[in-house]
Amino acid sequence: MKDNYYQEKNFIKNYIVAVTTFILTLIMGIVIFFNGVSIAVQKNSKETLITNVARQSEHLNKILKLNYSYLNALAENLSKSEDLFSKNNLHTIKSLMNNTDLDRTAIINTNGDVLYDNEVVKNVAHRRYFKEVMEGKQSLSDPLESSVDQQTRVILCVPIYKDNQVVGAVGGSYNVTKLGNMLFGDLFDGKGKSFIVDQDGNLITKDKEYTKKHNIKVIDNLFDVCKQKKVKQDFKKQKSNLVLIKTNNKSLYLAYSPLKINDWMVGYVVDVHTAQESYTFIAQYETLLASFLGFIVLSLIAYLAYSNSKENKYLIQLSQIDPLTSVYNKETTQAFIEQKLKNKESAVFLILDVDAFKAVNDNYGHAVGDKVLAQLGKLFKNHFRQTDIVGRIGGDEFIILIQDENIAESRIRSLLEKVNELKIEELQGFTLSISIGIAFAPSHGTTFIELYRHTDHALYQTKRSGKNNYKIYENDEN
Repeated sequence: MKDNYYQEKNFIKNYIVAVTTFILTLIMGIVIFFNGVSIAVQKNSKETLITNVARQSEHLNKILKLNYSYLNALAENLSKSEDLFSKNNLHTIKSLMNNTDLDRTAIINTNGDVLYDNEVVKNVAHRRYFKEVMEGKQSLSDPLESSVDQQTRVILCVPIYKDNQVVGAVGGSYNVTKLGNMLFGDLFDGKGKSFIVDQDGNLITKDKEYTKKHNIKVIDNLFDVCKQKKVKQDFKKQKSNLVLIKTNNKSLYLAYSPLKINDWMVGYVVDVHTAQESYTFIAQYETLLASFLGFIVLSLIAYLAYSNSKENKYLIQLSQIDPLTSVYNKETTQAFIEQKLKNKESAVFLILDVDAFKAVNDNYGHAVGDKVLAQLGKLFKNHFRQTDIVGRIGGDEFIILIQDENIAESRIRSLLEKVNELKIEELQGFTLSISIGIAFAPSHGTTFIELYRHTDHALYQTKRSGKNNYKIYENDEN
């Protein structure tokens, strides 16, 4: 009756533990679910922004390169003329302007005099882009803001060569503000804002209409709004990235990527809520949650199976071990050795016998004798490798099968010394020793019984010759 009470009590306790574990697992799964949704939305929205900015930067770079190719083709055509400012050349640059996105085209001579497509003449000898193009380089000017339409323009300029000499240049102005507004037009329904900025954070494109419409304070430098050191470092290293900035009680994503021209960067800023509103991951994470709970259930089942298997293995192992010495018992030792011998691999078969063990039992008692056997069992087990078989077959007799024939004798000699050095307090200085018989498989036998018989004969020879030593079985012994 008492046993039934304790069994029922243990069952209720185990049931409560199981239910509590399940509830805690379920709560954990729900927390992981919502946290996973949040992380996934943030990750995907950031990746989308960074990818789009990098693509738009590459797109803008290609547009500028395309216009450079137009100007280079024009320069090659103009180089054939003796007079750069001829009417024919003027007609040519007008034709280019009408067939490209360039707002204005012009021919420049080596003195810096400029003839525009509208026949206006100026001098730009003091401009940086003119000096660079006279050195034979393609050049892109600093941004220039028009006093008429407040749009930002840049000058693309390429040299005109004749007989490998720079004889002039041809240039065209490009509306960067217009180009900047074209970028990201299909992203987030145009709710974000794109811009081009130089390495020092100065805005190259400014859209006063946009800033007025959205009540945004006009700024000249990005770093005045975003003061994170990381952004400045990324700009200096020309590295793509995305950061979170907070201004006017809003959280904004700022993504940027190098344009690879004049160390300029293409940037895009959008409200975090806008960037994340299109993501619907609930259905996916419901599946994930179901999978997670299923995994937990399967894990519990697997754990129970593992525990049961582990317990069975322990019981099997317990049945194989000699309880006194912790080495294999007789039946297991013989079975394992016979299994090894079936492979017909070379091995060394040992029988070890404790010298004067009867005297130890008679003089110090069986309890001390048992302690001696336990210490020897521990010594034998630690001395040989895990691949070797160490067992006790009865009384003070042990059997060992060594897998590596090359190291057998050195191991045996070392073992004899360790046994002599073994100190057991109850023996009061009595020196332990063992005698060993040795036989080799398969030369001295291929079965357990055959090897045992020959090794026992070698052990007998060791006992006769003074003990505390070892002998190898010889086939010609009588």
